[in-house]
Amino acid sequence: MARILIVDDEAINRELLHAMLEGAGHQLLDAALGAQAIALAEKERPDLVLLDVMLPDLSGFEVAERLKAQSAEEFLPIVLITALSDQPSRLRGLRAGADDFLSKPIDRHELMLRLGNLLALRAKEAALTQRNLELVELQRFRDELSAMIVHDLKNPLSVMLANVDYVLEGGEPGEAEKLDALRDCKTAGKRALRLLANLLDATRLEAGRLNLRRCRTEVAELLDPLLHQRAHLAESRGVTLHSAIAPESRLYADVELIGRVVENVFDNALRHTPPGGRIEVQAWPQAEQLELRIGNTGPAIPLETRGLIFEKFGQAGAGAGRMNLGLGLYFCRLATEAHGGRIWVEETRELPTVFGLELPS
Repeated sequence: MARILIVDDEAINRELLHAMLEGAGHQLLDAALGAQAIALAEKERPDLVLLDVMLPDLSGFEVAERLKAQSAEEFLPIVLITALSDQPSRLRGLRAGADDFLSKPIDRHELMLRLGNLLALRAKEAALTQRNLELVELQRFRDELSAMIVHDLKNPLSVMLANVDYVLEGGEPGEAEKLDALRDCKTAGKRALRLLANLLDATRLEAGRLNLRRCRTEVAELLDPLLHQRAHLAESRGVTLHSAIAPESRLYADVELIGRVVENVFDNALRHTPPGGRIEVQAWPQAEQLELRIGNTGPAIPLETRGLIFEKFGQAGAGAGRMNLGLGLYFCRLATEAHGGRIWVEETRELPTVFGLELPS
């Protein structure tokens, strides 16, 4: 069904066109004046216009020009209905943007054929436009994906290579130094694997194709191994870790997925906490929710950019001393929202940056 605008100052002519188009299932709109037609087209966005050339306020040629300009982003077929059959008038109509002509008196079969052809052409034009938009979006996604992979994997791979070089080319490092280098390599390797898993799951979450495997688990079982694994790295950076997990703190969630969310947030805090600083992890039950906070003494994220860091390419700005051009916090938001929870960032007097998570318990 198409929305067709009929523009003619003679009511009897509009009624005749209504009679001819009855039974075709189209929605018919009427306008008696050119200015009225222009306003109605802007509001109702017709699929085709049947336009009489002789109007009392504006000529059909002028109305056609303005309708074409008004619908520049899409193909709007305009059929000029005229008693004029001279070549100059038709040329003027074409210059005004008319796509076809009908001469009075109108033949119904000719009317239906011309309308059918123009509406089919409009549908093909719309499909082609949509396809082009999809291709542009696909290319944008590929470009973003490539940039994201390069950005997120560069740091852990650099750490791994630097430690391997240290062991191979650094003279005769002692056993303790070798073990430290291997630990750093292992940590960086796990981070690279986690980034790839985040990338895959973020794509599935965006498409709504990730099935959550929920179960109830003690929060301590999720946090204690993470804090133990990061203790050596925090100590080497002069960062102190504190945790306070209230009794009865439980989660009803996909433990593997939320575990990576917590790891992302914690590692983000560890990267941005200066030597001598501290990270505090707190968890407590609240009604049917669990609230988890991971705060640090690193630089605060500006208030106006706190929402942006959870976007795919959001950033807090160079002046804040931190940026998020990758996938980590974007993945955290998608995974948290998939559980019906939320994630946010705030600040306190003691901890300039605090990430909060609210998840079902």
